[in-house]
Amino acid sequence: MALQYLRDGIGFRAAKGAGVLLAVWMVATGAGAQVATRTHVSVASAEKGATLTAAVADVAGNPAKSGTVSFETAAGSVGSAIVEDGIATLTVDKLPQGTRSVTAAYSGAGALAASAASAAASAATSGLPDFSLTANPASATVAPGQYANITLTVTPENGFSDMVTLSCSGLPAGATCTFSPTTLTPLTSAAVTSTLQIQTQGASGKAARLENRGSTIALAIALPGALALAGLGVLRRRSVIVLRGFGIVVLLVAGVGLGGCSSRYGYLNHPPSGNPGLAAGTYTITVSGYASISGTSVTGHSLNVTLTVQ
Repeated sequence: MALQYLRDGIGFRAAKGAGVLLAVWMVATGAGAQVATRTHVSVASAEKGATLTAAVADVAGNPAKSGTVSFETAAGSVGSAIVEDGIATLTVDKLPQGTRSVTAAYSGAGALAASAASAAASAATSGLPDFSLTANPASATVAPGQYANITLTVTPENGFSDMVTLSCSGLPAGATCTFSPTTLTPLTSAAVTSTLQIQTQGASGKAARLENRGSTIALAIALPGALALAGLGVLRRRSVIVLRGFGIVVLLVAGVGLGGCSSRYGYLNHPPSGNPGLAAGTYTITVSGYASISGTSVTGHSLNVTLTVQ
C-alpha cells in the first residue's frame, strides 16, 4: 500500500513538472497564442444609407489577410463583409432608425485574434412608414454538411405594418437557404423575427461496388441455358408449333437477361463519381426583405451575411 502511494506521488509530481515545462515552452515560443489585432472603422453617410469601412491589422501594422467583419448597431448587425488586404467594406441602403454608432467586430482568423472598434453614425430621418432589417449573427462558420442558423429581425418604423417577404441570393453551389417563416408582419409596431437556415452539402463517396457480380453474371448466363434445356424436354412432348413458340420466348428472355446483366455490370464497374461537397472558402450571401406599403409603393432592404466553410 505504501509502495503504491509512493509510486502515485512520484507519477503526479512528474506529470505536474511536465505540465509546467510545457507551459513555459509555449510562452517562450508563442505556441498556441494568437496575435493581437487592431480594428479601425469609418462611416461615410449618404442620403439614404452609408458606406462602412473597417481596417484590420496586427500590432505591427501588417494587414489581416482573412476573416470577416460584422457591422453592429444597437438594433443588430446590418451585415458583414470579408476582409481583403486588411480592409472590409459594406454599403447599406439604410441604417436602423435611431442609430448613433456602428461597431466593427473582427472575427479573428488563424493566428490573428478578434478585435472591435466603434465610430459615430446617424441614420437618415424620414417620416414615411418603413422597416429595418438586421441579423444576429451576420457571419457563421461551418463544415461541409452542417448548417448555420441566423436570426433576422424586421423592425417597423413610423407606423409600418405591412407584410415583409424574405429571400436570399448569391448562394454558392451546394448550399440552400430556408426561412421560418418566409413572411413577417409587424402588426403591433413591434419587431418580428425569422430564422434563416443555410444548409451546406457534405462530401459523398463513390457508389459502393457490390460483391455478387460473379453470381449475377452466372445467373444471366445460366438462365437462358436452363430454358434451352427445358425446350429440349418440350421437344419430346409437344408439337413443332409449340416448340417454335417456346423458342421465341427463350430468345426474348435471354436477350432481356443479357441486356440487364450488361447494364448492371457497367454500373458496378463504373459507378457515379463522388461529390466533394461545398468547397472550403468564405461566401457572401445577400438577404433581402420586400414589402408593398399600403398597396401603393414597394420598399425593400438588403444585408449581407458571410458563410465560412472549413
